[in-house]
Amino acid sequence: MGISGVADLPLHTGHVPPWLYSRMVKLSGLIVELLIDEHGIKDTIRLFSNPIFFQAFNNIIGMDWDSSGSTTVTTAAIKEALNKIDIGIKVVGGKGVYALNTPIEIEEISKKWDVDVNELKNISRLTAKIDNTALQDGYKLYHHAMFIGSDGTWAVVQQGLNEKVRYARRYHIWMENDLLNNPHTGIFGIKGDHALNMVSRTSDNARKTIMDLVHQDVNKVIKDWALVKAMIKGNSSILTYLGKEPPKYYNPYVSGVFRPYVASINEDAIRLAKDANDFRELLLVRGFGPSTMLALALIAELVYRDEVDWEDPANIDPRRYAFALGGKDGSPYPVNREVYDAVIDIIQAIVDRAKQDRGLTIYLRHLAKVAKQFNLPTDLVRPTPP
Repeated sequence: MGISGVADLPLHTGHVPPWLYSRMVKLSGLIVELLIDEHGIKDTIRLFSNPIFFQAFNNIIGMDWDSSGSTTVTTAAIKEALNKIDIGIKVVGGKGVYALNTPIEIEEISKKWDVDVNELKNISRLTAKIDNTALQDGYKLYHHAMFIGSDGTWAVVQQGLNEKVRYARRYHIWMENDLLNNPHTGIFGIKGDHALNMVSRTSDNARKTIMDLVHQDVNKVIKDWALVKAMIKGNSSILTYLGKEPPKYYNPYVSGVFRPYVASINEDAIRLAKDANDFRELLLVRGFGPSTMLALALIAELVYRDEVDWEDPANIDPRRYAFALGGKDGSPYPVNREVYDAVIDIIQAIVDRAKQDRGLTIYLRHLAKVAKQFNLPTDLVRPTPP
């Protein structure tokens, strides 16, 4: 199925009423339990890394399709539900201060499950840097959550805020994606005219040049940055020095379109980056932030002529997906408490029956093994058709 379109996610300042949120938690837990029973831990987490599935899940539990809370509230409800049961999946992180607590929560999980705590912490930091530093689209992250399985499976769902336009954008990353080449399963948000995308395959050569730059003496990098600033100001002598030929591809920063992004170089971060072996390690260098990345990308493109991807990668519109129980703000219709409770009761009964059937199946398999061991007729322990 092809994916196309974008979606507005306006910032909603209201809160989900307690009566609805408590039901969201119950229904979320039941659905995830059924998903695990049907698909297993890994494939269930993979589903949440799919932005279409996540949006459908959000709509099912009664959140609004066009709200920034479709990320924050849905993730919080799933997290709370999974904290109450032990079925092999947990959610860490969340909105604001909860995002900062992600490393601590990962350590708590490692006390119960045999997972690589250091790798998960690095993945948490790396994915945050991907959507704040390597991809610069005007949205600053304020929500970061990881879905983690007892088998070490993970997916990341995070969201950024554009304070100027007052909209949010959601990013989905799956563990099997190439984190340095188009890492997103999908991005929900208003598609802009331009974005610095250093995790695009188009920017591959520019990434290699940036690695060469940070391994040089920092003074050489500063000199290259001076050349770029002169080019941006239209200094004809600099253009002559560079061979008079501007890049053949369009650079929105030089044209002025991208100027709201202020570029500067953190010299201390460049010095620390000398020990980085690859672009992934470079992103994790302390102090290596968006402004330094933007400056180095401009050097790579304007001085060394390596193409940088300036296309905004936002690509999905959730408005095509239907609601099951209504929406928090009454769109497309108000949530009906009685209907919601009836749905919870039905799914609870399905979960309970699934547990009974699973227990019966295990018991019958055990009897079949015993019968075979003693050469008894195995048809005596076959389940009776319903």
